Amino acid sequence: MGNIIWDIHMAALRILEVRSAYCKSDFEWDNLKRLASKIVDESNTRLMRDYVLETSHAESEK
Repeated sequence: MGNIIWDIHMAALRILEVRSAYCKSDFEWDNLKRLASKIVDESNTRLMRDYVLETSHAESEK
């Protein structure tokens, strides 16, 4: 039973090492930045559109 626990601990350690290495060398940070920027731009556009629709509707009721 102790050997299985040891194997699990070693596998967990290896996962931590691989995650760190992947983050430093292989993760596509530029792609993530582009995607985040696109999402922000789309959200801002939607929020501005909603705001204009809301305020123009409120103005037309006066």
